[in-house]
Amino acid sequence: MASREQHQQQHVPGHYSGQNKIPDIKTFVQNLDREKRDRDKLLDERRKEQQQRKAQGQDDVEPHRETKAGKEGTLKTVTDPTTGNEVQIEDVDTNFMKAVEDPRLSVPNANLGKDTTVKTDPSQKNPEYKRNQDVTAPPDPVAEGSTSDVPIHGEKTNILFHPTPSVSYEPMFAALETRAGALCIGVLLAIIILGKMFGGSLKGLIPTAACISSGIWLWMKEVVRSGREVEWSSEQSRGETATANLLPESVEWMNTLLSIVWGLINPDMFAAVADTLEDVMGASVPSVIENVRVADINQGNNPIRILSLRALPDTHVKELKESIHEENKRTKDPQEAAAAEEGGDYYNLEASFAYHAKPSDGKDTSSKARNMHMQLVFYLGLKGLFGVPLPIFVELQGLVGTVRLRLQMTPEPPFLKTLTFTLMGLPQVQAGCIPMVEKGVNILNLPLISNFVNYAIGAAASMYVAPKSMSLDMGAMLTGDAIQKDVIAMGVMWIRIHRAKGLSKQDKRGSKGGGSDPYITLSFSKYGKPMYCTRVITDDLNPIWEETAALLVTPELIKADEQLSVELWDSDRSSADDIVGKIELSMQKMIQHPGKMYPQVSKLQGMEAGSEMPGELHWEVGYFGKPHFRPALRTDGKNPALPKELQDKPELQDEKGNTDTEYADAVAHTPPDPLWPSGICSIIVHQIVNLELENIQGSEGNRKGREYEPARQAGENTEEESKKLPSSYCTILFNDQLIYRTRTKVVSSKPIFNAGTERFVRDWRSSIVTVTVRDSRHRQHDPILGVVPLRLSDILQTSSQVTRWYPLDGGIGFGRVRISLLFRSIETRLPPNMLGWDVGTFEFLSDRILALNYHHHAKLKMRTGGSIGAIGKTQCRPLDEGDGMFWDIAKKGGKNNVRLPVKYRYRSPVVFEFHTAGKRHATAYAMIWLHHLVDNTETNINIPIWTTGNGPRLIQNYVTEENVKAKAVPGLEDLEEIGRLQFRCQFKAGMDESHEQFVVDNDSRETFETWEACLAEGVREKIATKELPPKVEELHEKSLTEGRDVLKNADPEERQKWLAKDGQDWSGAFTHDPKAYMDSSGRKRREPGAEPPIHDPHDPSSDDDNIPDGDEGSDDSDEPDLGMQDATNAGAGKEMGGAKEGQQVNGDDAQSEKSREVANKKTERRKNRGLLQWKPVRNIAFAKDEAKFTIKKVQHKMTGGLGGREPGVETEV
Repeated sequence: MASREQHQQQHVPGHYSGQNKIPDIKTFVQNLDREKRDRDKLLDERRKEQQQRKAQGQDDVEPHRETKAGKEGTLKTVTDPTTGNEVQIEDVDTNFMKAVEDPRLSVPNANLGKDTTVKTDPSQKNPEYKRNQDVTAPPDPVAEGSTSDVPIHGEKTNILFHPTPSVSYEPMFAALETRAGALCIGVLLAIIILGKMFGGSLKGLIPTAACISSGIWLWMKEVVRSGREVEWSSEQSRGETATANLLPESVEWMNTLLSIVWGLINPDMFAAVADTLEDVMGASVPSVIENVRVADINQGNNPIRILSLRALPDTHVKELKESIHEENKRTKDPQEAAAAEEGGDYYNLEASFAYHAKPSDGKDTSSKARNMHMQLVFYLGLKGLFGVPLPIFVELQGLVGTVRLRLQMTPEPPFLKTLTFTLMGLPQVQAGCIPMVEKGVNILNLPLISNFVNYAIGAAASMYVAPKSMSLDMGAMLTGDAIQKDVIAMGVMWIRIHRAKGLSKQDKRGSKGGGSDPYITLSFSKYGKPMYCTRVITDDLNPIWEETAALLVTPELIKADEQLSVELWDSDRSSADDIVGKIELSMQKMIQHPGKMYPQVSKLQGMEAGSEMPGELHWEVGYFGKPHFRPALRTDGKNPALPKELQDKPELQDEKGNTDTEYADAVAHTPPDPLWPSGICSIIVHQIVNLELENIQGSEGNRKGREYEPARQAGENTEEESKKLPSSYCTILFNDQLIYRTRTKVVSSKPIFNAGTERFVRDWRSSIVTVTVRDSRHRQHDPILGVVPLRLSDILQTSSQVTRWYPLDGGIGFGRVRISLLFRSIETRLPPNMLGWDVGTFEFLSDRILALNYHHHAKLKMRTGGSIGAIGKTQCRPLDEGDGMFWDIAKKGGKNNVRLPVKYRYRSPVVFEFHTAGKRHATAYAMIWLHHLVDNTETNINIPIWTTGNGPRLIQNYVTEENVKAKAVPGLEDLEEIGRLQFRCQFKAGMDESHEQFVVDNDSRETFETWEACLAEGVREKIATKELPPKVEELHEKSLTEGRDVLKNADPEERQKWLAKDGQDWSGAFTHDPKAYMDSSGRKRREPGAEPPIHDPHDPSSDDDNIPDGDEGSDDSDEPDLGMQDATNAGAGKEMGGAKEGQQVNGDDAQSEKSREVANKKTERRKNRGLLQWKPVRNIAFAKDEAKFTIKKVQHKMTGGLGGREPGVETEV
């Protein structure tokens, strides 16, 4: 299978992403031709068979016989309307049909190794050569015995009928290179040895000798190049002579056409090629080169030449057909593969091509520009510190190769579906690379550099040498459909990690029931990179996490037969983390059972096959695919933001791409379904146009004498590339979380990215995607050029896919960015509390916090995922009724306004610690887990106040009133409820000012700065609310009572389930132990969330006493095979526990005069105004922040909490 994958490189039009990274040269080298020996052996056998046939007289070649195809008496002289010359014509006779049934071509006997009366020879001069060529020219030669008739389909037709009329200098070139090489070595040694004998220093002799030897070598290479110029002019002379002699097999007609069309081609057509080349080179260069830019790419006016061209029958492209067939089998289902191969006719073609540069004067720019060339700029230096530009002029000097093409034709426009090509051997490529200085030399002529470049070119070209090939979807490319109609992911793997029991002790230290610091990572077994990581629970062998994760399932994972790997680790501060055990699940088998959650109690297996580790994991897993679009939600697809009078104008419509299929049409005219709020969102940044920097220093110069000139430049940018232009890159934020960063495009006003990512979105109605464009700078913070916040409910009102141009706002730049947004729902409904944001703020809405049955004056400390707050003892007073205490948190000028910013909401609680006088540690605890709260909804809280001697274990584990018994033993035997804590609160979704304390590195700084820019420009509100577009809501309500909607004929209970705002499916079992739905043999007996559990949902037993007789549960009698591998059948990064704690945040939401001044100063700083308009000041600010971030990293390493292996920010590089 692996070898077949290497035979063909399938071109998939799309964008770069973390999965589809930019290739480098190494990826080419890894796939070199491995079948060459077998293929050469087969070719030798075929050659022997042909020689045997020729020896036995079975050759199809016959002496030429003059044929008469025209009717007698019809010969006449007429004027050719195309050329204006007099020509003779005659009617075709019926005997001409013989030429159709048995087509033959007249070939000179000299080319067939036979005796001949007249022949062309390389030593002949042009008058003699031209006469001999004309004598032997088809169709009917003049001299008898000079030609033979060859079958037109025979391989003998693929020859150059007449040799080039010139002398070959190749032997002289080889001898010249050999002698020049010896001379260079001799000169090198002579200078060093003689210079040393006369007292010279090696420090000066060696460079001098190297320079002189290199000069001699470069002079020799220039002589060889000049000689090849003569050879190439001979080839041109042959072609022109063939044109004059009207040789029918000549392709000079095409070369003549190319010479005219070549100069008419718009160089802008090569923009995509330059962009791709820039990306590949940027991914391949060494670290000393910071960036690469393709400043210019041009075809010149010297065209490529076609040496020969012929059509081929299918029997001659057998390897190409097999390669296409194997690729279709690998990448498509049988029906789709059969339709792809049978849905059209094929045309096969072989072409030999060549290119040779015309001589150019190094000082004359116009002479350089007439050949195919490009200008590169290498930026030498270190990332973020400095970069020195080195311009290089690269010229294509020579190219020779042969390619075979297989075109699949279709009856629909553009009539060409796919193009598959393969190279018939490695092409010969010669390039020149000249630094753009006054007297630059071709550094590629130096032996070491030349060998490296040729090796790299050979490695790249070998990917397409037969039997390997490449297929291009020409239909999509010719119609220009770059708009993605579907997400790459097939669906979502939803995992709920409940708890682990009986883990092995990894550390000598540890309290009772402790001795390990466990956390869990979810990854794909072959890919290896963690896709999700839980928090670390310290000193516990029976941790309860109660965390959920959604992993995207792509076709590539299924084709590669990936396994979902659940790995349990022990976190260590001073050494590498130790793996405690793992479980693997077959994704191929899992996706065959969609739409349900499957509870699991899995024994941990070791790293070795068949080994077992102590402990078991209680978890739940399910696969959920994409639903079909509901016809009842179909709209006209027009932009509702436009006035009704303008909605019908074609030029104002959104780009839809090709909508010729039923699915593509549904995507373009159906908004996301309110029945399925969770799904997969794809965001792609295509390109930016008219990108430039704002003049932050204002008007310049003395106005005297310039009173009537504009104060500063205005209008569109007139330069495409300039030192004044930014080096831009983009970041993508999902719900205020940085998840993607593109590559940097150096100094360009029209950067092309075509990069993006896909993410699982809990609720599209409240989600916000923010694209930030920044300028990459040295020794400065990268300033914001502009931001584009996209609320999905505003964008996707009439369609599930939108591609638009958006203006950049809120930064120091101008421009417009093209962005594509696509959302596809997933067939699962989460409860309202699971549809929220991960980033937000915990707020108190009541004026008091009551502690019933608690009678101590205590300081109340609160902390959550990354932040802390406190209410002092002075605010603690006894209740008038005498049954407890209360803390006064009424907002008095913002003094008591306690707000806790949250970074990881779905794995964090708000912990209340009661500190009394004389006690070093907290004496009591209370917890509210944030995943119980619904976004932006006021909630009354009534939770127990606990006391225990092991407080850290209580507050790190998911412990509630319902499951406290399951965690009491071991380690919390002394746990006791001593009171109740009551208050009103809400979780406010989204970032706010209090999140500034999370700024500990550049990523977090840029995230917070992006939120500030959106807020300051008025393009974003402080609260992220949930909104359903009015049009979608209207269609949804109408669909429930009209038309053939799925809910119209449903029973009342089923219909109410979908209509209810708190609709439940499998997630109704959230917080329950998965073991409660299984029997003692590990078989599921109840449907989680839909049916009541058979055991205690929080502390299930291991027996089957609670199972009624004859109860087979909700599943079929045969338990589905999910491909689970744990210890029972195996015989066959970054901190996650929260960021560094900050300080209490006080202040009122109302904009006071002081807060407005602070906001204005931050805006000035963000836009590089005031003192920051000067570069030295920006350098100082950058150095100050970098020093602060470094100190925080060291402090966190020494004193911070233990961390897991959280995945980083995705990028395509």
